[in-house]
This record gives sequence, C-alpha cells and structure tokens, in this order.
Amino acid sequence: MRQWGGLFVLVLLVSVLSFFAPSAAVSQEKPTILRLAHVVPATSTKNLANLKFSELVQTRTKSQVQVHVFPGSQLGNEMDLAQGAQMGTLDLFWGDVAVYASLVKEFNVFNAPLVFKDANHWGAVVKGPIFDGLAEQLLKKAGLRVLARHWMGERYVLTRSKPVTTPDDLKGLKIRVPDIPMYTASFKTLGAIPTPINYSEVYLSLQQGVVDGMENPVGLIRAMKFYEVAKYLTLVPWNNAVNVLVINEAAFKRLKPEYQKILLEAGKESEPYLEDLMTKEQDESLKLFESKGVKLIRPKDISPWLAAVKDFAKRYGDMWGRAELYTEIQNYKY
Repeated sequence: MRQWGGLFVLVLLVSVLSFFAPSAAVSQEKPTILRLAHVVPATSTKNLANLKFSELVQTRTKSQVQVHVFPGSQLGNEMDLAQGAQMGTLDLFWGDVAVYASLVKEFNVFNAPLVFKDANHWGAVVKGPIFDGLAEQLLKKAGLRVLARHWMGERYVLTRSKPVTTPDDLKGLKIRVPDIPMYTASFKTLGAIPTPINYSEVYLSLQQGVVDGMENPVGLIRAMKFYEVAKYLTLVPWNNAVNVLVINEAAFKRLKPEYQKILLEAGKESEPYLEDLMTKEQDESLKLFESKGVKLIRPKDISPWLAAVKDFAKRYGDMWGRAELYTEIQNYKY
C-alpha cells in the first residue's frame, strides 16, 4: 500500500507541475505574416528581388516573420497598392517611386527624361543624400519607410512598325505610358502622343494597333512578350527608373527591434542582387529579341534626344517643386 500511495503522490505532483508549466505549443511565438504586393508579372526577373527579400527575412527570423509576395496586380493596380500601404491595409508595397509624388513632389524628377547618364549615375544619386532626404519626407508625411531602392533597368521605346532613331520619328505616334504625369509630360516633350493604358492590356493594344508603341525596360518587354507584336527597339535610355520597397510604419513598429533590423538589412541586400540580375537579363534579352526578328536601333548620336529635352525643367519644373533639382542630379559627381 505504501508503494501505491507513494506512486499516487508522485503522479499527482507531476500533473500539478505540468498544469502550471507553460507548454511548448503555447509559449511558441506566433509568426507574423506580412503581405507584399506589386504589379510586375511573377515571371519577371524583377520579382526575384522581392522573393529574395522574403527569403532573407524568413531565414533570419527563423520563420517568425514571413513575407508573402503577391505579384502581377493580384491585389490591385499600382495606385491602389500604394494607397493600401499608406492606409495600412497592405504591409509592403513595391513600385515606381513616382506614385508617391502627390506626397513628395520631388520624386517626380526621377522619371524626367534623360536625367541620368547611366546606371552608375543612377546609383550615386538614388543611394545618396538627395534621395535620403526625400525618403525621410515620405516617412514623415505618409508613414512609409523605404526598405530598398531598386534599379529597374534602362527604359527604351519599342514600336510596332516604324523605327525610331530621333525624337522626330516619334511625332504623331501613340506611345503607351503608365498613368503617371511625368511619363506623359516626357513623351509629349519628345513629340509622341502619350497614351495611358492598363499594363494588362498593352499586348492586345499593340497587336491591334490601338497604340504604335510603348516604353519599358527590356526585362518587362521579355516577360510580357511584347517583342512578338512590336519589332523596333530604340536603345536610347530615356529613363532609369526607381522602384522602392516600402513598409507601413505602423506594421514596422509592431515588429521586435531585432526583426526590424533584419528587414532593413534584407532590403539593402536585395539591391545589388537585383542589379546583377538586371544587367545579365538585359544582355540576354537583347540577344533573344534579335533572334525573334526585332531590329535593335542604336543611334550613334543622342544629341537630338538631349536637345529635345533641354527646356524640360523650365516647362515642367513645378512638377517636382524645384526646377534646379533636375540640373543638380544631372551634374551630380560620382
């Protein structure tokens, strides 16, 4: 009897201790899920930057923070997503910095024609003090923190049936542009008829002749197979676009400090990762286009293009607040 009594007391003691001890399942931290959305196709090289960011965050937080990526306009168009991130209905947004120009006017200047000489010039400006100050304004005005600044490649003009060597060749041509005022102003200045059309409708619009051409980085031309319905690509980089990865500040502040640091680091690391991919993609895409019958037009003299935009800052400088900012960027030492 004493043995049974002792065993009963032992079992009772273990049960009581087990009841008050927190279980592994209960004490385990519930993962934080963050939603990241954008409009670029899932098959695009550019989407890989977001997948890389997601992978880095999940690995380094040991899955305690997970970033779910929604590409290809699954959650709305670019303006919807930008507003969603600002309101907090979306955690992270990745897209053209110009969508926030209504809050920080100076962002418009990054889509001005021929403001950057090349990718190195772009990097010096966008990763330097000029852009830092604007990112700080975005945080204060909209509650959006910039995690990454991505080079989207050089943007070229692709036309259906007419080669374009100088801006004179653009006169009278309907060129599809995003519904962004700076793009519209840029192509008006270059002599074209800027025509905003939803991105998902561009292929059919080119095929049916609704527009005569469009502009894009080569990676997106490749991903959407626009080269099937437009056969002339003018290799004058009218623009080197800036995409930003932003997070709603309230969502950012809800994370532990160590997780905040991981997100900031992952954003920074995604920048050179995408730049390397973009450079490689550009070379491969141009070879593919030629094999598909696209004529690559390489003007030896781009002075007509520079001449066409020489008064752009005077005419449209109020779109970015300070007309001289255009010249400051063009003359930035790097």
